[in-house]
Amino acid sequence: METEKPHPLLEQLLPLISEPDFDEIFSRMTHDENNNTRFLLKMELKRKSSPSIRSIDLRARRNAIPYVYKGVQHFMTPDDIEVFEQALKTYHGKYTLGVYETVMEAQKQRLQQESRNSADPAHDRYRFEVDAIPFASYHYRREERMHYSSPIQLIIDNRPAISAKTSDLSCGGVRILLSSPIPFETGDLCQVLFTGLSKESPAPVIERPVLYQILGEEARDGRFWLKLLRAEPDTELDHYLGTFIDNNKLRYRVGIEHLLSAIEAKGYEQYYLPRMTGLPLFFSADPTPQLRFALKSENNQPVLEYWRDERNHDKMAGLFNPLRMEQLLAQPGDRKCCWLYCFTHTIRSHIYFFSATREELEQSGLRNLFFTVGAKRPSWRVFKFELEAVQLSSGALANLINQEEMPPGYLEQVQHKLNDIGYVGQLIALDDEGQRRDYLVDALSDYQANRLQLYAHQVDVAECELELLHYVQLRKERRYIHKTAVAVHSPTDVALGWTRDISTHGLQLELEKPLACQKGDVLLLNLPKLQSLTKEMRLQGLPYRVVNTNQAHTVLNLCIEGEPELHIGRRFFQLLIDSNPDKLKMARELRRASGLARALRNLFTYHLYNHPLYLSKNRPNRLGAIGTIDKPRPLQRLLTESCLEKPFNVLPLFQGDLLKKLLLGPLRELNRSDAPQQHELFIARLSDQQGNLIYESRLEESFINSDEKRRFVQRALQRGRFYSVRLFLSRTGRPDMDFIAAELDYVAKYAIHKARQLEETLWSVIGVCDLVDTTESTLYRLGETSKRVDQA
Repeated sequence: METEKPHPLLEQLLPLISEPDFDEIFSRMTHDENNNTRFLLKMELKRKSSPSIRSIDLRARRNAIPYVYKGVQHFMTPDDIEVFEQALKTYHGKYTLGVYETVMEAQKQRLQQESRNSADPAHDRYRFEVDAIPFASYHYRREERMHYSSPIQLIIDNRPAISAKTSDLSCGGVRILLSSPIPFETGDLCQVLFTGLSKESPAPVIERPVLYQILGEEARDGRFWLKLLRAEPDTELDHYLGTFIDNNKLRYRVGIEHLLSAIEAKGYEQYYLPRMTGLPLFFSADPTPQLRFALKSENNQPVLEYWRDERNHDKMAGLFNPLRMEQLLAQPGDRKCCWLYCFTHTIRSHIYFFSATREELEQSGLRNLFFTVGAKRPSWRVFKFELEAVQLSSGALANLINQEEMPPGYLEQVQHKLNDIGYVGQLIALDDEGQRRDYLVDALSDYQANRLQLYAHQVDVAECELELLHYVQLRKERRYIHKTAVAVHSPTDVALGWTRDISTHGLQLELEKPLACQKGDVLLLNLPKLQSLTKEMRLQGLPYRVVNTNQAHTVLNLCIEGEPELHIGRRFFQLLIDSNPDKLKMARELRRASGLARALRNLFTYHLYNHPLYLSKNRPNRLGAIGTIDKPRPLQRLLTESCLEKPFNVLPLFQGDLLKKLLLGPLRELNRSDAPQQHELFIARLSDQQGNLIYESRLEESFINSDEKRRFVQRALQRGRFYSVRLFLSRTGRPDMDFIAAELDYVAKYAIHKARQLEETLWSVIGVCDLVDTTESTLYRLGETSKRVDQA
């Protein structure tokens, strides 16, 4: 019926058209209509009920996924699929022209609503809202669950038995449905007598009560559930329940909801962890924690390389001397945090490390001297160090180990190493060239650098064990950590430095002073110390092309220039790598058979210190989701106080043109192999005259000088609160589907469309932006030490 408004009887008649007495019903309901209207109604009913083979293709919309119904493949969003399935009920499960038109009309209405929203200034707050991805939310739910309803008797303490029903069942736990809520305490022990299961599948092991621990409750729509976890090991019961579930998968529906959320969390974790700029560190549980392990990823490699001396030995443990760790652990609260100001001093080719915390500098009164000496050097670094005690039980730690990866006899060794870990920390470099002038505002003209000797690290410190994060390797070739002297010649200057890492086709160098060069420039390299290893090859004047540099032009990424087969540098490094498989660090790090790296990776997800923001090509503004854990973090308040519907709102970070300037524009220019692009944001959290929250956000690089920064900070502290946030933007490659392949295949057996939807969601991720709170460091750098930001 081609009219603006369908006849009101149309929707009432459509579900009845298949009834045997439809003609009688139609005559009765249209008794008051004229013949023309009755004719048009009947024609419209016939048209809408006619079978359709038209494919609904909405791939231009975000989140559209494949959906097959009775041999016809469609591409719809989850909202469209819901409308589609609801419309099918009207037509008794038949795909008709009416179903097609219902979906398309709903899509039209949705587009119109979005258009109205985007034109409404108040919609900005909604536009910046994003979902949460709960890290480490799946380690306790490895077992297969089956939806199974069967009578039980629940016994708590000496109370009378309570009649209830199972809701779902696994070997290690059960969820039970109650008729009404009952008093209990989380952690209470109870007994379950499986009266229904013992009749359906008799066996002596199920005739006796089973001991469980109460984990919690759920309440929804007036119904109440208890979640129970097996409290005692029982191999015979494990075998009985496992066999029962295996034999009844086709009869009862297998629960995959928890597995879907677990796969999603693991997939997002695997996107972030290789690209995190922080270096995960693991310390012993001794009274004075000692550094045991570090977990290396792509983006945190420069942090590791900074702490290697002239002999390529790791000296990072010197940062964590006993007195410093004692002072750190004395801080209130679970999360400990300090800022470390560092530089190196080179004498006769020997590298010496210096570091100080803010508290140490204030205590000694040497703040200005330390900044005067350190901030002028290319080796100047500012690190944020955070630390938390491990709160998992030994059983929970054992769950972090992927036992399928373990070589025979290795499991106990990994468990022992895990049980020895008492603290998990993160070290992240947060300095940039634009901030040096702030440290030198109060620089001294007359000083004695020898007074800083008390901040020198011990020369002999134990090396930590380095583990490589397990992730999909997308680099063209492996890189090996090797430190050796190098002289770099540009057309106008010469700079001395050392290699950070080597490969056959490229090098990364760190220089003692900035070198004026740009991407694409060709430089000539001399390798004086390596020359002693070969007489056949002349390691002077080797041509290399600049691929990338840091902002200070002191760290260069180079690749060979010219014909690869004829390049002396490529031939020499190929020979060096082939001849030293056991000596070069990367060769040892790339072994993935240990299984400890996977366990450390899983442990670190419980202590996520930053907030990773995921960028998705399926979202109009590219804002996907934010990774989080159930522990308070400094940026949590800022990112949640403006929320209306979703858990997080990034309006304070990306209002105005900042979203385009900081994320959307750079993302188009970044390559998968590029180092993260860094920016620092200053945010004033204020209130208007009506008491509404407003935010003023500026890039730190937009300030003219330190005085202008200081005025912005002072105004924010006087009228509200101040935050500074460092952003590390990385381009992502393909998702690490191998990491979740087993779980995804399992889901596909029971819900192929959900598996495809999840896979499509992960493939849509195109970038990740690490959000790091730098507020305390900024306040100290600008001399606002008496003002403290309110930490969530």
